[in-house]
Amino acid sequence: MHDYSPVINTSDGPRVRSPTPFSGWALELTVSLDRESPGLLAASFRYGPERRQATFLVLALAEILGLDAVAEHLRSAIGMSEFTNSCSATVLAEAVRRLRRPRDLIRAILAGPPVGLLGALARLGDDPIGEPRTYYELARLFLSRDPADRRRVKVLGQIGGNLLGAQVDIVSALDPVLLHPALVGCLTELRQVRELQSAMTYIRERCSGATNDAIRASLKRLKPGGHRADLVKFWAARFDQPPVELDLRGDPTLIALDSAAALADAGRRYKNCLAARINEAFLGAFAYVEFRSDRCGEPGLIAELRHTDQGFVLEGLYAADNRRVHPERARLARKKLAACGVAILAQTPGEREPVIAAARLLNEHALIEPDNYVGWGNEMFEVAEGLQQILDEAA
Repeated sequence: MHDYSPVINTSDGPRVRSPTPFSGWALELTVSLDRESPGLLAASFRYGPERRQATFLVLALAEILGLDAVAEHLRSAIGMSEFTNSCSATVLAEAVRRLRRPRDLIRAILAGPPVGLLGALARLGDDPIGEPRTYYELARLFLSRDPADRRRVKVLGQIGGNLLGAQVDIVSALDPVLLHPALVGCLTELRQVRELQSAMTYIRERCSGATNDAIRASLKRLKPGGHRADLVKFWAARFDQPPVELDLRGDPTLIALDSAAALADAGRRYKNCLAARINEAFLGAFAYVEFRSDRCGEPGLIAELRHTDQGFVLEGLYAADNRRVHPERARLARKKLAACGVAILAQTPGEREPVIAAARLLNEHALIEPDNYVGWGNEMFEVAEGLQQILDEAA
C-alpha cells in the first residue's frame, strides 16, 4: 500500500513524515504504553495511515480483550523473543514499535491477516474511528465465514473513497437484504439504520410486492448522492394493502381508492392531485372514496376522509378538476357516506337556511359547506331530473 502521509525534507538526513497527532481513547492508551517504551507516542505520530490504523486495531483489541490476551499472541511474533518474560504492557508497546509492517502486526494478533482487512484499514484515514468496539467489529467481519458477514465485507469494499467509522457499524447493523453500497453511502449514523429498517417493516406490511428479492432489486435504483428516503418513497408509491379498512357496506356506487395504483388512476381520470396524496393514504392519515353515480352520464366525485381514533370524518368533496361539487350531489354523497358510519361536519342544530344566511353576511362562505369549499369554481354539471327522488331514497 502507498503511504501518502506528508513528509518533511531535511538537507542533512532522510525524509521524515511530519507528525500528525491523534486523540481520544487511542491517545490515552498510547500515553500509558509510552511509560513502558519511551518514545512510542512521538513515533506513532509519524506513522502512515495504514500503520496507524493497524496500531489502533491492536490497541482496540487490547481494550476489549485485555492486555494479557493480546500480549500472549504478540510474544510469539517474529522479533519479539526477548520480551517473552516482560509484562503485557511492555510487550504491546514494543510490538507496535518493532513490527513496522502493518501486515506483520496484524498477523501476530489475527493469524492472517484476513484478506482485505489491511486495505480497509488503509482507507480509514489518520484518526481513530469511533470507539474500540468499532475496530473489534471490523476484525470480526473480516474473520467471519457467515455469508451475511461476507456480504458486509464486500459492500465495504464497494464503497468509494475513504471509509467512515460509522459505516463499519452501519453494515453490521443493516438487515442483509438492505446491504448495498449506494444505500450504505446514504447512511451516516446508526439512528438512521434503525429508522430505515423500521420503515421497511411497515412497507412489507403495506406492499405485497415487497419481497426480499424485490427489495434487493429496488436498491439498484438508488443513485450516488441520493437519500435513504428515496427507497421508502419508491415502495410507498406501490402500496396495495390499506392501513385502515373502510367498510362501505357493499354500496356499489362507493369505491375505495385503497392502493397507490387506484389513487394514481383516479387522479388521471379526475385531473386532480390524488397521486400527490399517496403518502397520506399509505400512512393511514386519509382515505379516499370515489362516488360513481348509477345514473348514465352523471359524473362521479372524490370524497376525502380523515382518519381519527373514532373512525372517519368527511373532510372534502371534489368534482373533476378539483371543482366544487353541485350541492345536491354533495348532499347525496354525504348521506351515502353517513350510512357507512362516516362522520359528517355539522353546523348549529336547527333550521339550515338561517345559519347559511348568517354565514354569507359574515363572509364565512367556507362554513356554508365546509366539506365542499374549494377555490376552482363550481362543477360544470346540471342536476339531472329525479335527483331529489334519489336523495329521498338515500335518506
